[in-house]
Amino acid sequence: MGLLTFSINITLDGCVDHREGIADDETHAFFTRLMEEGGAMLWGRVTYEMMESYWPAVARCDVEAPPAIRDWAVKLETKPKYVVSSTRKDFP
Repeated sequence: MGLLTFSINITLDGCVDHREGIADDETHAFFTRLMEEGGAMLWGRVTYEMMESYWPAVARCDVEAPPAIRDWAVKLETKPKYVVSSTRKDFP
């Protein structure tokens, strides 16, 4: 059986709202290295839709971003993604 790695960004006070803080370069570099070790990503529909609306543009250089964030976006775009959804049927 393979290894499943779960990750979530959370502050010490329990906040998981991505609008309340942006990860720094060190955090993006850590998650980029973590993604290099994995073969695919498993997401729920809501997370996938949140990610698909922004990160592909960062990876294509359509949006200005620091190097650590761009590296993360490029790595994210190369990974196969499996999305769990009972409502959405069309995926690129």
